Amino acid sequence: MLVAMNEHIQHPIVEVMNHNRLHEGQKVSRAGYTSGLRFIIDVTFLDVKAIVQLNNQALSFNHEFCSLSSVSISETLPIPLDIPTKSRFPELGRIMLCVRFTDGLGYTDAKKIRNAIGTQTKETKDGLDPIGTGKGSSGARFSEEFRSMLSDSKWLRRFPSLTGVSKGLLSGAAAGGCYDLSYDLREAVRQLTESSEEIWWSKLDPDELTLTPSLLVDPSEKIGSKFDPANYHHLEGDKSDNLVENMKNVEMEQTGDSDIVEDLTYTLDRMMRGRRIRKQVGVNQGLAHGNESFVISENVILPWIAEEFVNCLGFFLMTRKPKYWRNGQCEVRVVQPFSSELIEVLKEAD
Repeated sequence: MLVAMNEHIQHPIVEVMNHNRLHEGQKVSRAGYTSGLRFIIDVTFLDVKAIVQLNNQALSFNHEFCSLSSVSISETLPIPLDIPTKSRFPELGRIMLCVRFTDGLGYTDAKKIRNAIGTQTKETKDGLDPIGTGKGSSGARFSEEFRSMLSDSKWLRRFPSLTGVSKGLLSGAAAGGCYDLSYDLREAVRQLTESSEEIWWSKLDPDELTLTPSLLVDPSEKIGSKFDPANYHHLEGDKSDNLVENMKNVEMEQTGDSDIVEDLTYTLDRMMRGRRIRKQVGVNQGLAHGNESFVISENVILPWIAEEFVNCLGFFLMTRKPKYWRNGQCEVRVVQPFSSELIEVLKEAD
């Protein structure tokens, strides 16, 4: 089926992922079985028309071992999020946390290298899921409220390009791992909007009539809600600093490249700022008497939560298992249903 798809679309496939599911009652650390394949195709340099044609071609794929084909758009997110991405970040959808294996990078002893390669898939299957709570899992690093924004995690192994593919491609060692999860920020946005009233913002004065109403939203004061980004994993003060220091030490052991460490540190510092910037909303955002909560949630709270949500997951990828996951090659991707309108928006953003 891999070869058939490659021949059918006549476009380079840069990566293959296989959905690796578990039998009922089986522990997460055990091997799973393949229940589907995901083909990653880079369309960065294609125009809208060519992408739509490629979508139609992929949907027409037919194979005796394939019961269903679907196409989604996967966007690798800038971390931290830039303003355009933050402003259009979907309130709910699916997100992928992707890592590349180190393959024992930094070890010089052959036995240690073999051991690292032999355990990296298991370590990743256990440790990459942010909502897993079993042995070796990572759920304890996140608050219950943060985990409530994520659900339905699906484990995938990552394999390199189909170039020179053989029938045994997926029987070899994976190049990395990925968890595909549903996310939903709506409850966090709703609770923060409600609990922050009269603390971060106040409703318009009904006796003050003006054609250009405006409100200042000042989130500088932390509130008790666990959805407040101040409680996220990447903003835990000394604990977060220690995780960063460990990552830097591991990177030096692996590459000895101080420039890489400096770049990674700069990125992490930006992610860990925990910025609480005052925002003003007005008629340009649709502000009017009676709709203050909606305007604030859409224009202030949601973009802020989206930014810190992605920062938290990016921080997790960069610090959780640096001995097994290559830094600088971890990705957070948002996945959305295919539409030509979305393609046009993304092309305009480029």
